[in-house]
Amino acid sequence: MSGEKTASVPVLTVSGLREAFPGWSIWRSSAGRLWATRNGHLTNEDYNRGLCQTVDGDDVGQLAEELRRQAALTVAVPNSEARCPGSRNSSH
Repeated sequence: MSGEKTASVPVLTVSGLREAFPGWSIWRSSAGRLWATRNGHLTNEDYNRGLCQTVDGDDVGQLAEELRRQAALTVAVPNSEARCPGSRNSSH
């Protein structure tokens, strides 16, 4: 989960996202939303940090922002209140 290229260089394309975040599989759905799924599985501790297995965004900028947020959380102290945005009503 480390090693993501999270420099402040803007990412303007899906291929740019793929290059900047090699630890993720990134695609566009038939509905036009962008999705990213980690290439690997998370532990309970990772989920407690607020890490998500899959994230999405309306556009490249929004998905890049979420991927950067996920990268920052990889070094965060576990927080039992942290939640993956789409998992408010589910357990891990």
